[in-house]
Amino acid sequence: MNDKRPSERSALILCILLGTAQAWISRYAMNQDGTSYLDVGDAFFRGDWAKAISGYWSPMYCWWVGLALHIVKPTIWCEFITVQAANLIIYFVALFCFRFLLHSILRAFREEAANKGGDALPLPDWVISWLGYGIFLWASLVLIDVADVTPDLLVAPFVFLIGGYLVDLRYHESYPRFAMFGILCGAAYLTKAAMFLVSFSLLVILLFSGKFSKRRVLGVMLAGLTFLVVSLPFIAALSKQKGRLTFGDSGKLAYASMVNPNVPQKHWQGDPPEGGVPKHTTRQLLDHPAVFEFAEPVGGTYPPWFDPSYWNEGAHGTFRLRAQIRVLVQSARNYAKMFIDQLGLFAGIGIFVLWGGAPTRRAMVSNWPLIAAATLSMGLYSLVLVRPRYVGGFVALLCVALLAGIRLPRNAEAAPLTKYVAIAVTGTILFSVVANFAEIAYVTNTVYGYPTQKDEMRAAEGLQSMGLRAGDPVAVIGDGTVDYWARLDRFKIVAEIFSPEPNQVQFWSEPWERRKVAYECLHRAGARVVVVWSPPNGVDPGWEKIANTNYYAYFLAK
Repeated sequence: MNDKRPSERSALILCILLGTAQAWISRYAMNQDGTSYLDVGDAFFRGDWAKAISGYWSPMYCWWVGLALHIVKPTIWCEFITVQAANLIIYFVALFCFRFLLHSILRAFREEAANKGGDALPLPDWVISWLGYGIFLWASLVLIDVADVTPDLLVAPFVFLIGGYLVDLRYHESYPRFAMFGILCGAAYLTKAAMFLVSFSLLVILLFSGKFSKRRVLGVMLAGLTFLVVSLPFIAALSKQKGRLTFGDSGKLAYASMVNPNVPQKHWQGDPPEGGVPKHTTRQLLDHPAVFEFAEPVGGTYPPWFDPSYWNEGAHGTFRLRAQIRVLVQSARNYAKMFIDQLGLFAGIGIFVLWGGAPTRRAMVSNWPLIAAATLSMGLYSLVLVRPRYVGGFVALLCVALLAGIRLPRNAEAAPLTKYVAIAVTGTILFSVVANFAEIAYVTNTVYGYPTQKDEMRAAEGLQSMGLRAGDPVAVIGDGTVDYWARLDRFKIVAEIFSPEPNQVQFWSEPWERRKVAYECLHRAGARVVVVWSPPNGVDPGWEKIANTNYYAYFLAK
């Protein structure tokens, strides 16, 4: 036991330093979903419950970032930094929840050794610690990324705690632990809606993971009850808002968009017809160029993405075998890429598995609850869309479960090879993490044709100096999900000339008469100004450069 502690302490310090370094490199980072999470968080803390209850964005992460902004009340230049600091705290929590998982596994190892003995031994504690924390670094810094303003990193601590309780409750049944298992499942659902369905699978796994008895059945029933106690208040509020029973619409809309029949995520006007009949859409004011207005009734910086479940109400997916197979194949490719990128880790696990032989195979079969919890969750995402950040916590759980199942011969020759393989695997993981750091630093400090976060902040300050104030209605040319300056200034984007391609080539290629009609539509929609990034030179008099950026403003009404 004493030999393990220095190694684990060193691993923890390394994880803390690397996580802090990545957060610092990405301290100004923001992403498309981030604006909506921040807007919903703000709505919670100003008591605007109609806007705070969202059918698309789960509440837990919104509460966390909303609390951070409510306490700090940052300036324009500090808002993104505050959010990244909040993410870093989540990372630290995830790290120590992962430690709980590892210690649960190590306790199980010691009990197994005391009860069974035998000629095969699990990996040494220090190997489990170093490889485990290496897996954590890969999952949290590469697959998920501390800088992503999404709830995926917040899901990971709940996944790790649930995994730890699965191990503990297999051998030590207690009603408080069963109750806590259900609470964790409920909290995971409040963090991401997909965890609602996953949680029922986890409860079934919990039921069959240990010796079947009346006590276990009652314990799982208690876990189910506490899960519902945590989940039902939000489900009730959401169902009341929607006028129908629902635990969230993100999965349904994702299936309709990503699988079949490819319903647009924004500005759905009813095509394709098999996607359903829209109940309320954004208002299309012009076809060429495509101009949309959405001032009411949804709030937020950019209403079409503040609540997609409102604008796409009526959309539904349709099962088509060919479409589903296409998505499953793409999901398999995404998983294969993730695993190939960490080939050193899986090669090391493969060496240990081959070396361990039959005892390892038996131990892995015995360790099925953790493996099932990870693979079932990963399989659920494969039906719709697999992105590394969605499954990072489950991939870490799967890898740790595989390590926990390895059994090596009890002989003197085992120690050196175990040490060398463990060092090599840890080295490859750290190399991938450092390489990811280098890529992030390069992207952060390289000038591209699109705006950086500092451009967003300069534009926000520039628009204030041009006379705009918080709450003013504005319009954009492009895609409002990436116009973070509007969030920083607390503007509301009420209309847009939708053109997601770079530099809005389609709009600028329209005749002047059509562009003039488009400006008039934006004016009638109530926008004071229309903003665009990097328009071509020499078009349309009246555009003014915003501060020291490539953003330009065209005032529709002074």
